[in-house]
Amino acid sequence: MDFSVQIQGLDQLTARLAQAPSIAAPILQRALSASQAILAKYTVKGIVPWRTGFLAQTFQAQLTTGMLRWFPTASYAPYVEFGTKPHVILPKNAKALFWPGAEHPVASVNHPGTKPNPFMERIVAASQPEIDTMFGTALSQIVAAIAAA
Repeated sequence: MDFSVQIQGLDQLTARLAQAPSIAAPILQRALSASQAILAKYTVKGIVPWRTGFLAQTFQAQLTTGMLRWFPTASYAPYVEFGTKPHVILPKNAKALFWPGAEHPVASVNHPGTKPNPFMERIVAASQPEIDTMFGTALSQIVAAIAAA
């Protein structure tokens, strides 16, 4: 004795699921693009170290298919983010280092290093709830688009 179950609309559902990547991609890309504005909203004084404001002004976004990069272009940004180990500072274009008030000549300085200041982590943490909400909405839109036949 054989039993069979027939699911109505299975062919249409299978066809829609096959189209899922092409349905989901533009919705996810819009969410990634909108995430840039959220990240920028939290790249501000109090989250990013602020002496002159230059570091915060150097942030750029690179949006590619399926990926958004949000990063500072200031050459010193990695040293602020990750800190530095103790190191020796030597003159580059002169025979000695100079700064007002120092006993001159100064041939080298033993720098004690700097503590990390993880501003990128703070930007992401502040942005995360809004970005999560945006991608939750995107997921709902994807499901609705796939279900619409």
